[in-house]
Amino acid sequence: MNTSGTRRWWRGACVVALLLSVVLAGCSRKNDRDSDGGPNIDAGIDVGVGPDIDVGPDVNVDGGAEESTPVYTPPPPTTSTPDPTEEAFQAVSVGSCLPVHMTGHGSEWSHSMPPDPVSCSSSYGGLVQVTGVVGSSAECGTGTGHTSWSYYGDSGETTLCLERVWVPRYCILAEGDGNGGVSSLGTFTAVDCDADRIPQEYDYVLVVSAVYQAPANANADHCRQSAYDSRQYWSLLVNEDATLVCFTTTG
Repeated sequence: MNTSGTRRWWRGACVVALLLSVVLAGCSRKNDRDSDGGPNIDAGIDVGVGPDIDVGPDVNVDGGAEESTPVYTPPPPTTSTPDPTEEAFQAVSVGSCLPVHMTGHGSEWSHSMPPDPVSCSSSYGGLVQVTGVVGSSAECGTGTGHTSWSYYGDSGETTLCLERVWVPRYCILAEGDGNGGVSSLGTFTAVDCDADRIPQEYDYVLVVSAVYQAPANANADHCRQSAYDSRQYWSLLVNEDATLVCFTTTG
């Protein structure tokens, strides 16, 4: 090998060595950067939300604070207070007799609730027989000597259908006709025969003078005790016209 060829060989070797050193140095720097946490960015950037933030209590999906499910507690059972008046009306038996009458003051009765029953043959100034215990006064019989007594309670209407039991020598109230006569009898009233004062709706006190089995074509003339009886009489036909009830003045 001549001198010029030798020099060319060394120059080539030096260039190769220099390139090799540059490559090795670059690889070393790359490895250093990777190990130091330098910018090694992959295709998807993982972005955090910054430092941890305490947002308070756990939050449910609709944004309200998480609540426990309420436990249903049923209300205590309600107990209705017994109504003694309603119970008394409902306890009345059909066919029984009650010592009760109307006072003459409007639709007022002598008792606020049905009294204890008595014998239907008892001597009371006011005595009625119960012919029905129903839910409406429309279900009761009508006509002379019949009426009804109703009470409205929690369970609805309770009505007693009543028929007057006529007892001689007891008295009732009557309305006058303005001419000294009687226009209307207080069929279900009862009053002391010697009463000094009577309800203003009435004008007279009449006594039940007799109770008869009604004859044919019965009227007040059949109430006279004899041919010499000059008293004035009034009468009622009751029990489907089977009974004649006679009244006269107390004087």
